[in-house]
Amino acid sequence: MKKISIKDIAREAGVSNATVSLVLNGKEKEGRVSKEVAARVKQIASDLDYQPNNLAKSLKSGHSYMIGLIVADISNPFFGSLAYFVQEEMEKAGYTVMVMNTNESDARLEKIITNLSDRQVDGYIIVPTEHGEPYISRLLNTGVPLVLLDRYYPSLSTYNVMTDSYQASYQATKLLIAGGCKKMGLISYKNTQSPMNERRHGFMDALQTAGLYHEELVKQVDFLQLDTDIPEAVASLLGNGIDGLLCAANTISSKSVHALLKNGKAVPEQVKVVGFDRSEAFEFMPHPIPYVQQHIEAMGRKAADLLIEQMASQSRMPQTCKFPATLIIEPEFDS
Repeated sequence: MKKISIKDIAREAGVSNATVSLVLNGKEKEGRVSKEVAARVKQIASDLDYQPNNLAKSLKSGHSYMIGLIVADISNPFFGSLAYFVQEEMEKAGYTVMVMNTNESDARLEKIITNLSDRQVDGYIIVPTEHGEPYISRLLNTGVPLVLLDRYYPSLSTYNVMTDSYQASYQATKLLIAGGCKKMGLISYKNTQSPMNERRHGFMDALQTAGLYHEELVKQVDFLQLDTDIPEAVASLLGNGIDGLLCAANTISSKSVHALLKNGKAVPEQVKVVGFDRSEAFEFMPHPIPYVQQHIEAMGRKAADLLIEQMASQSRMPQTCKFPATLIIEPEFDS
């Protein structure tokens, strides 16, 4: 099927190519095109199902109308959902979203940024890696619009969107205490990124306030070795007699519950568990497992809105938006 061109519309409307171009680019007033002619051109363009040449549009405007969305692990439902809402919001504003995955690799983050820069994307929304600060700093120096999502670097002046992980972890730990737990463990990722740091500190502060903190019950696991690290962490915690467990990420939650069951522990009768984000594993449990619900849709849409604002304005005033999380609790937890 032949692609409809400006020339085809001009021939049908009985006007020049230049007139059609002015109308389709919203500049009929500047070109002194009458309302009647402009209306006829738009109607013919619609009737012929005209599709603009985005490449030509990009070359003319200096914008690619593409943004790069870089996440840590697209297979993780948390990041998959974030990507969905970012893409939905950006497409409303006329942008195509290129979604890339780092798998928590700093080297991959650098490579992806280079590739997206070569494609001249108009902006970035990035879930940064643990040691990716130099690459983000380099991007900031170019002046390109940028938003960090879920994590941030305290030393960099950036737009940041995330969950208030400290408060969420603090409240989740207090829930375990209120449920009668006396010896509680934590399993988090082995990294220094802001969400994990905040979740560890929230857990520790809540237990220290209650006089129940035990340093040896804070375990960290490698993102790339969860299948071996989590069973080992759970076995160690059980050896120390835990009766409560906070899991600092949804993937950790599912694997930790599985490890508890393999060790013959009933959840929540013998070990109460609270997770971060709902895990599919929870659906197969005879009793509901409480979890911290992050406001993923609000975070994704806010990140997109902040990027759109930056791309529309020359002035920038970096800000950090922290969303409170919600504890989802079922009645059986207190039984």
